[in-house]
Amino acid sequence: MNQSENLHQLYAEFGMAAEKAQVLELEAGNVVLSFVAMAVDPKNISAADKIGYKKLVDEVDRKTLGNLLRQIRKIVEFDSTSEEVISQALSKRNYLVHGFFKTHNFAIFNESGQIKMRKELSDISKQMDVAHKHLTAISQLLEKVTGRDDSTSEKAKEFMALGKAIKI
Repeated sequence: MNQSENLHQLYAEFGMAAEKAQVLELEAGNVVLSFVAMAVDPKNISAADKIGYKKLVDEVDRKTLGNLLRQIRKIVEFDSTSEEVISQALSKRNYLVHGFFKTHNFAIFNESGQIKMRKELSDISKQMDVAHKHLTAISQLLEKVTGRDDSTSEKAKEFMALGKAIKI
């Protein structure tokens, strides 16, 4: 197999697209949890409530993007643009994880095939980014409805500055 720079870039771009798909899935979970949080008064959470909420978070974390989106559609009606963007992202995510390399099979052994694959990965990454923005807007709107501030963005910046994995 030709271990060209193109091939290494292809694998790097696949990894970045896969990471964006995971972030999209995480944001879909945030939408579900933001909706649930609308009914929670953070000042009046008992120890039993904390255990229940932890179980809920764990349950949401185990759901696939498709399952999360079905759950979201029960509580939010997407406008036609968001529906199309998010549905396409789900389809592309599933294709990326389950069929990308299988679909391109022998193209990976040829530099021109690798270039086409990289272009497709770039397009998939862009689709994930746009869908992520749509879901982020929904979760931020739900947080604002509850009167919560946007301290999560600041906290995320603090974690990024640490540059290491943390258990959330």
